[in-house]
Amino acid sequence: MKVKQYSIKVFEINIESQSSFLAFMDKNIIMLRHYLIYLKGEITPAIQEYLDTNDVTYTTHLNLRGNKEQQELILKQSDLKIIDEIVRSGQDIRVESDLLVLNRVNSGAKIYVEGNLIITGIVDGMLFCNGDFMLVHTSPKAMIVFNGVEIDGSLLQNKFNKIIFNGDEILVSPIEKEPKWA
Repeated sequence: MKVKQYSIKVFEINIESQSSFLAFMDKNIIMLRHYLIYLKGEITPAIQEYLDTNDVTYTTHLNLRGNKEQQELILKQSDLKIIDEIVRSGQDIRVESDLLVLNRVNSGAKIYVEGNLIITGIVDGMLFCNGDFMLVHTSPKAMIVFNGVEIDGSLLQNKFNKIIFNGDEILVSPIEKEPKWA
């Protein structure tokens, strides 16, 4: 017998109206089609057709055990938080939206971001990002977790890196801080 264990993310969506559900799905389909969707509420024929056409994996029956007081994830917020100071050792920053850090992140500091993350300074601390992309310059001391996957530090090459999730895999590529114009 072979047994495999997978860690998956499940998005629970309460359908309040067909139009609001379809608008939400249109806005977030690129990300949501790669996860299991747990739907509560009426699945109309139009919703069923939308889900089938867009290859969305979903269920209406799921027994989720866990803390009922867990924080709800708000997708694709338009808010951007900006931190224009050094993130010091011992600081624990949690942001529900996108985050831009204009300075370094010291060893011992932790940043948790539900949106996208850009850090212009060197990162020695811990980063946890659940967004679509990260732009970071890390040192060998840094620990990076992107969408639940720890990024191997050797891939980061101690340069400014773009880290994206393309739906099937996480891609890491070094980028130039300043564009070279032809």
